[in-house]
Formats: sequence, C-alpha cells, structure tokens
Amino acid sequence: MKYIWHWEWKMDDMEQENMIGARFQEELDRNPEKFPRMLTKTCFTGRCKGFRLIEADTDEQLKNLVAIWWPTENWRLEAYLENDEEMQHAFQEFTPT
Repeated sequence: MKYIWHWEWKMDDMEQENMIGARFQEELDRNPEKFPRMLTKTCFTGRCKGFRLIEADTDEQLKNLVAIWWPTENWRLEAYLENDEEMQHAFQEFTPT
C-alpha cells in the first residue's frame, strides 16, 4: 500500500533529530526490508514540516518507521491510490453506466 507520510519536527532537540536521522539512514541501508520504500525524497511544505511518498508491504514496516522517529516527530500516514489501469478497470466494473 502507498502512503503520504506527513511529518513535523517537534524541535525540542535538533541534535537528537540529527542522530535519529543518521540512525534511520544506516538502518535503511543495512536492512531496507524493515522499512517502507521511500518513493520520493523529502518534500518540505513549511518550516520543519513536510512529507514523503512511501510504499509498505507490511504493517511491521510502518510500525518501524513510526517507532524510530517517535521521539522527535509528529506524523500522520494517509493511504492513497494511483489512477492506473487497475483503478480504471475497477471503475468500469463497479460504476453503473
């Protein structure tokens, strides 16, 4: 499933934020299967807040993502569907004509 991962830094401790960011990147490089795939780079929507598009195969990947950033970020996950051939097929099958 694909998600928009909205996040906002709490700004209590930027040193800790940087340490967690470095640890997250190390974990992602070492064990990429433990976390959702990052479909985009970080996108900022304001001061200390933004989003990334991600894709998770399991709930465990989402829980790992939330857990590692918990101390320094507020977050929200929003599922989304792409308007692709499968979606068009579903519309054709289930939408009355």
